[in-house]
Amino acid sequence: MLKTWQSLLVTLTVTLPTFANADLSDKFIDPEDGQVDASNFLAEVPHGFLPVPGIITEPAVGAGLALGALFFHESEEQRKQRTQNKALLPENISIVAGMGTENGTWAGAIGHLGFWLDDTLRYRGVLAYASPNLEFYSLPRTGDLSQPIELNLRGPVVFQDLKYRLPDTHVFVGGRQLYRKVEGELANSPDLSRLPLAVQDYIESNSVRSATTSGLGLVLEYDSRDNPFNPQHGYYYSSNYTVFDDAIGSDYDYSSYQLSGLNYWELNDQWNLGLRVQVDGVNARGSDDLPPYVPPFIDLRGVPKSRYQGNRVGVAEIQLDYKINQRWKLGFFTGTGRAADDFSDFSDAEEVNTVGGGFRYMIARRYGLVMGVDVARGPEDTALYIQTGSTW
Repeated sequence: MLKTWQSLLVTLTVTLPTFANADLSDKFIDPEDGQVDASNFLAEVPHGFLPVPGIITEPAVGAGLALGALFFHESEEQRKQRTQNKALLPENISIVAGMGTENGTWAGAIGHLGFWLDDTLRYRGVLAYASPNLEFYSLPRTGDLSQPIELNLRGPVVFQDLKYRLPDTHVFVGGRQLYRKVEGELANSPDLSRLPLAVQDYIESNSVRSATTSGLGLVLEYDSRDNPFNPQHGYYYSSNYTVFDDAIGSDYDYSSYQLSGLNYWELNDQWNLGLRVQVDGVNARGSDDLPPYVPPFIDLRGVPKSRYQGNRVGVAEIQLDYKINQRWKLGFFTGTGRAADDFSDFSDAEEVNTVGGGFRYMIARRYGLVMGVDVARGPEDTALYIQTGSTW
């Protein structure tokens, strides 16, 4: 298994044009342990990048393929650093990605991560165009459906946030923007006459239309993780509140919020424990029903996207990692979540549980970057995920 994974990594890198004249022993083998490592290539070769292939088994969209590329941009001072005790945090990381699946879903995106002024400023930005075909198990004014309705929701998405670190602290404050323009229509051809009248009315009046949601919000974070790409210890607590309003171009007036906490403990040299807790919610303003893709959903490995939605969603996930050596580790995880219209309904909401496992390989020791695979089982499906960087 280990040799197969290493061979795959080497094959992916050497077949790219920029690798044609590279010396593999210098660029892709770590002299310290003789293992496959992309650190030198990413740091020294102009326009060097890490290919990130993906086999999609996400239950919400079916099987498919994805391919991305990570570009690491270091400052001149960082390029001079060749040995250090901890992973280096590059000033900029650029991302290009595309994907497609068997149910007709496709998407393309570019993104950027910035860690500027010695990590005083942090920036995240994504520009994407997506055309997902997603199944919805409930619609506004209809309640739960006996059979899901598949909708195509195509259009551009823009997300960005900028945060400032308060001096000599782990606290960041900043703002965020989210813009979506969605053209919605039925992705299949159901016999509408067999559906309840409330569902027929909703589909005919709402699903085939253009809708824009545009929001601005505030962000507050605490981050003491030792490395955002592969945390071994530390804490990451994040909260954001976003307002969507016609004054900033939104067709719907509502607000959304998220509270999340990631906890990492290094139990000893071989075992690590992680705990994730998260609460999401939306509050509509006015009498209009929100589009079906606006309410949050239970986001856990093994659960289809948009399968369990509600105005209030809470999840918890725990993961135990075992380090085989400095390169390889195994992980075991389980999670649970609930979705309801209000917090008062949480005790009666369906409990959604998942379980799974996977492995990680340290592909770029210089940055502490890992890649690997997870297999997760949810209430209805089993899914495989190719992971790059921190799982959460």
